[in-house]
Amino acid sequence: MNEDITERAARWHAAQDADDMDWDGFATWLEADPRHRAAFDRIALLDDDIVVQRATIVAHLAAPAPPRREPRHWRWAVVAGGAMAAALAVVVALPRPAADVAWQTGATARTIALIDGSSATLAPHSRLVAQHGDQTQLALNGTAYFDVPHRADRTLSIAAGRYRISDIGTRFDIAVDGPTTRVAVAQGQLSVAAADLDTPVTLVQGRALLGHQGSVTVTSIAAESVGGWRGGQLVYANAPLALVASDITRYAGAETTVDPAIANLRFSGALKIGKGAQAADALATIIGLEARHAGDGVRLERRRH
Repeated sequence: MNEDITERAARWHAAQDADDMDWDGFATWLEADPRHRAAFDRIALLDDDIVVQRATIVAHLAAPAPPRREPRHWRWAVVAGGAMAAALAVVVALPRPAADVAWQTGATARTIALIDGSSATLAPHSRLVAQHGDQTQLALNGTAYFDVPHRADRTLSIAAGRYRISDIGTRFDIAVDGPTTRVAVAQGQLSVAAADLDTPVTLVQGRALLGHQGSVTVTSIAAESVGGWRGGQLVYANAPLALVASDITRYAGAETTVDPAIANLRFSGALKIGKGAQAADALATIIGLEARHAGDGVRLERRRH
């Protein structure tokens, strides 16, 4: 009886892609027996595992690979009937991909020790993820300073926005904010790749890459200024004003926005991270803008004459 229920649950699962799916009949079947709901839920949970391990399952079943453009529930149609038990046995026996491991910060920075001896200092309001638990395959949202000891037998790879940074040993800073990614090297060298770059860009000590809305600029910077936010200073070389405002929000805790008409104005210089709106006020003074205060927030606009 349980095998019949499981097979029927798989058939209902596969039928959901059909235009003539009998939703009333499906609801009636679910309500007829608590075991029906439990069986259907088990099928749904296994569904993603089968997608991930499709090639291995097909090989175990000695069945031809399904067409490339199949409905999302193809695997249940393939394994329904006598092969159902075999398919479920394969899925249960196969190792599951390891879960992601994530580190996240709130209002304060945090230093993370990675298992290979590297370290990552996460800026406030940032998130770093080790994909499937692999600490050599990272993804960053926010800002982090990396200190990676040289090891020729491994490459650290970091996804940052539309870019992927590869490194075997150096010190560098990465910041990701919406459509903008910055990479700056304090020591050593690394490689930055992206789908829209003809070849990867190699950055050495004292060089920085700014990717903004599809354009890439490489500039020289003072190597000692890289990761300066850790010591309370923000240093920029031709950075969009919107990005500077986002940094002020992240580090100073004052919500800082920019009039869209001036969001792409560029700023080069240094700002001291103060509390509240101090950095925003200083930025406005330096480049001749008006800082309009509203509550705890600041909006940067052109000065009105």
